[in-house]
Amino acid sequence: MIKELKFKQIVNEIISDINNAKTRSENIHKAGNIKSSGNEVEDLIREKISLFLPERYLVKQGHIVNSEGKVSNQLDIIIFDRLNTPKFFESSDKSVFYPIESVLAIGEIKKTLRKNDIIEFRKKIKYLKVDMKRKLIDNTVYGGKIKSNSKMSDIVNMRTDKKFKNPLFSFMFSIDAEDFDGLLFDDECNYLPNDIYILNEGFFLYADLINKQLLTKVEDEKSPMESWAVIKEPGIKTMAMMFNQLIIHLNCCRIEPFSISNYMMSKDDFGVKHTNISSFDLGHKNK
Repeated sequence: MIKELKFKQIVNEIISDINNAKTRSENIHKAGNIKSSGNEVEDLIREKISLFLPERYLVKQGHIVNSEGKVSNQLDIIIFDRLNTPKFFESSDKSVFYPIESVLAIGEIKKTLRKNDIIEFRKKIKYLKVDMKRKLIDNTVYGGKIKSNSKMSDIVNMRTDKKFKNPLFSFMFSIDAEDFDGLLFDDECNYLPNDIYILNEGFFLYADLINKQLLTKVEDEKSPMESWAVIKEPGIKTMAMMFNQLIIHLNCCRIEPFSISNYMMSKDDFGVKHTNISSFDLGHKNK
């Protein structure tokens, strides 16, 4: 007998696990343990996302910090390059603080997506990009032309249709929605999440529909956002699309080797007075 393991079966089992986790979460919430109620679903979803990403990427919850000391709000999902990322601090509940330079994706998890949740998540995205001054790194081979400033690493590793090496992918994941057709969006068309996945109802993609094909985009590279594609395909198609979108995005990115020097700019904290500097002649004993 030939053994088979089909992708559809794997994804359906994940969907079943998530829906069961929501039921357990609601029971825990009724018992009065609100924190454990939230962890029941969030921990599972982070675990499932981790299974589908290349091993160089980690999926955590926590905060993002920049070189000026500004810290983001708590984020349910932070995806970063583990090979180029130091841990600045990790608390006992596994909440971590990671440097903004290494983060490639952030996500928000909801058991039930409510009307105002997108607007609230938009505030977190805007704070990260504007107030925390997340810097986009130019792809020096963008457009397919080799220029005087083109880097060999970009020539080898980067796609020519990507404007930046580190665009931020932002997304929301929920199990259900309070009103799928009645979600509220901000009047401004910047800093919205790229994708919204509602497991049991369907998903929204920042994409163009060209010749009956969806061409997805990232807000950092195509802004302001003009429209979303709305796909009412619940379950396996929603879950598989989220995994696919995350992998595609990460495979198109490249993080520069991390340097702690940006976090040591304060002369008061890290500067060394010239009066405290002296030299030591290693050859003096042989004279």
